[in-house]
Amino acid sequence: MEKYDVELLPAAYSDLDEIFDYIMADNPQAAAEVLEHIMSSLARLEHFPYSGKPLFDRSLRKFNFRMVIIDSYIAFYRFVDNKVLVYRVLHGARKYSHLLKDTIE
Repeated sequence: MEKYDVELLPAAYSDLDEIFDYIMADNPQAAAEVLEHIMSSLARLEHFPYSGKPLFDRSLRKFNFRMVIIDSYIAFYRFVDNKVLVYRVLHGARKYSHLLKDTIE
């Protein structure tokens, strides 16, 4: 089975830091568990880069974004040149369209 690199871009790392810090204020153990769950879910993309769903937003479809839902969070990525590029990891309640557009512009 072929294995692809999964690269988190700076905005995705920043998102993970924010998620961790927010949860850690109430429950440090839960913060570590959530972060580990997100990272293990993203690691599955090494073998299954097309397993995420395409985005519904028409203005973002042209960029070939896909998303992986991980509990309350959504990871947004693209499969480019045999590499998975993770752009953002956001809470599912956030309006992601403009955040992704800002990331790619």
